[in-house]
Amino acid sequence: MSFVKGLRCRECHKEYPIEPLHVCEFCFGPLEVVYNYDEIKKVLTRDAISKRAPNMWRYKELLPLDVEV
Repeated sequence: MSFVKGLRCRECHKEYPIEPLHVCEFCFGPLEVVYNYDEIKKVLTRDAISKRAPNMWRYKELLPLDVEV
């Protein structure tokens, strides 16, 4: 399950759907991932992270991917 809501330009705050973009088409500012932190908070705790293998997948809920690992 992905907790990504979409993308948002850091400069002008224009929002974009989830797609492979990295630059705003209006102001050429960088796009940042917008997460649903309320939903992440329900499933991700420090304890859960500490019990996982020490690799990037321990933070899978915070990665902008829609994959199950």
